[in-house]
Amino acid sequence: MERSEDNARTPLLGNSGSGANGDTPGTAVYTRRWYMLSVFCGVCLGQALIWNTWGPITQSAKVVFKWEDSTIAMLANWGNIAYIIACFPVCYLTTVKGLRRSLLGCCLLMFLGTGIRCITSHPDYTLWTMNAGAVLNGVAGTVPFAGPPLLAALWFPPDQRATATATSSVFNYGGVAVAFIFGPQLVSSPHYRYETDNRTELSLTLTTEATINRTVLTNFDTLESEIMRLMYIECGYAGLLLLLVLIYFPDKPALPPSTTASMERIEYKKALLKMSKNGNLWLIALAYAVPAGVYGVYGSVFDVILNPVGVAQSEAGWIGFYSTIAGCASGLVIARFADMFMKHMKVFLIGLFILATGSFVWLTLLCNQTIPFSIVQLYASSIMGGMFLNGCIPLFYELACEASYPVSEGLAGGFMTWLNNLFGILFLLALLIPGIGTAWMNFCLVGSVGLGLLVLFVFPEKYTRTDIDITVTADGTMDVQTSVHQVTTTYT
Repeated sequence: MERSEDNARTPLLGNSGSGANGDTPGTAVYTRRWYMLSVFCGVCLGQALIWNTWGPITQSAKVVFKWEDSTIAMLANWGNIAYIIACFPVCYLTTVKGLRRSLLGCCLLMFLGTGIRCITSHPDYTLWTMNAGAVLNGVAGTVPFAGPPLLAALWFPPDQRATATATSSVFNYGGVAVAFIFGPQLVSSPHYRYETDNRTELSLTLTTEATINRTVLTNFDTLESEIMRLMYIECGYAGLLLLLVLIYFPDKPALPPSTTASMERIEYKKALLKMSKNGNLWLIALAYAVPAGVYGVYGSVFDVILNPVGVAQSEAGWIGFYSTIAGCASGLVIARFADMFMKHMKVFLIGLFILATGSFVWLTLLCNQTIPFSIVQLYASSIMGGMFLNGCIPLFYELACEASYPVSEGLAGGFMTWLNNLFGILFLLALLIPGIGTAWMNFCLVGSVGLGLLVLFVFPEKYTRTDIDITVTADGTMDVQTSVHQVTTTYT
C-alpha cells in the first residue's frame, strides 16, 4: 500500500506529532472515505427523518390517536431531551471504543425505537409506544449529530474537511426535509363531511325546532392504516442502516489523512474541563446553538405555526421541504468555498446571518399579517431563511473544532449539538403553556438569529488546527496537505 510522505515539510507551528527524526508522520487519503461518508450520511438522514415523523402529519395523527398540539411538540422534544442526557456519555464511548461501535449502537437504538412504534395503533397505547420510540431515537442521534467533524477529521484531508463535515451535516437537515414530503405523501389529510340534522321536539305546550350541525371524519380507517405503513417503512430503513454499518464501517484508516489527525487528543475529563473554560468556544457555540436550536424544532411544528393562517398540512410540508433542501444545498456550496478560501469562515457566517435575519423578519410579518399575506411570499421568505441559516451549520462545526483543538472533534461536535438541543427543548416546552398560541414562535426565531449575529461580531477567529496542517516546504513556501495523494485498497 502506498502512502504520501514528505520529509522536507515541517508543521508551521513546530514539530508537533513528528517522528523521532523530526519527520512529518506518513499520511494517506483513501478512496473508501467516500463510502464511509455515504453510510454515515444515510444514518444522519434516517435519524432526522424519524425524529420529524409527526410534525408534517400533525392533523392526521391528532385525529387518529386523539392527540393535542402539545403531544406532537413533546414527541419532538423527547428526542432532544434524550440527546441532552446521552450526549456526553456517548461522546466518551466514541473516544474510548471508536466510531464504529458507537455508530453501530446508535443504529441499533434507531431500529428498536422504530420497531416499538409498529406494535399497535390503539390510542390507549400509542402515547407510550411513540414516546418510547422518540426517546430511543433521540439517544441514537448523538453520533449522527456530533460525529460529522470527527468523521471528516479521521478520513479527509484539510482541503476537504469542511466539505465532508457539510455533507454529513446537511443530511441531518435533509432528513427533516424528506420527512416533510415523505409523510404527507404517504399519509392523507383528514377528510370531513358536514351534516345538518333538523329536529322537531314536541311537548304539551310548546313545539321546538332545532338545527344540529355535525362534522364527521370520513377516512379514519385509511389514516390509521397509512400512519402504520409509514411506521413499517421507517423501521425497515433503520434495519437496513444497521446492516450496512455491521458489514463494513471501520473506526479509522490505517494511515491518517493529515498531521493533526495523527496527533493524540486530550484525555476526556481534561478535555471537558478545558472546554468549560474556553471562552472562544462558548462564543461560537452560542452563536450556533441559539438560532440553530430554535430553527431546528421550529420546523417540527411548522404545520402548527401555519395552520392559523389557513395553510394546509400538505402545503406546509412542501414549504418545509424546500426550505431545508435550500439550506442543504447552500451548506455544501459554502463549505466548498470555505475549503478553497481557508481561514475566512467568520466573514461567510456574518453575511449569511444578516440575510437570514431579514428573511425571517419578512416571514414573521407575513404570518402575523402585518403585511398582506401571500403564499408566494411565504414560500420565498421560508426558503431564503432556511437557505441562509442552515448553510452556516458546517462552518460552525469547523470553527468549534478550531477553537477547541486539541480537544477531540467528536467531543467538540457533541458540545455544540448539546447546546443546540438544549435551546430546542426550551422552545418546545413553551408550547405546554396554556393558551400561548403560535405567534410568539416567529418573533423568537428572529430574536435568536439576531442574537447569534451579535455574538459572531465579538468572536475572535483563530485556526489552531489548520495552522498545524499548513506545512513549510524546504524552499520556504507554504503548502497545505491535500487530497492529491490517494490510496486505493481492496476490502478484506
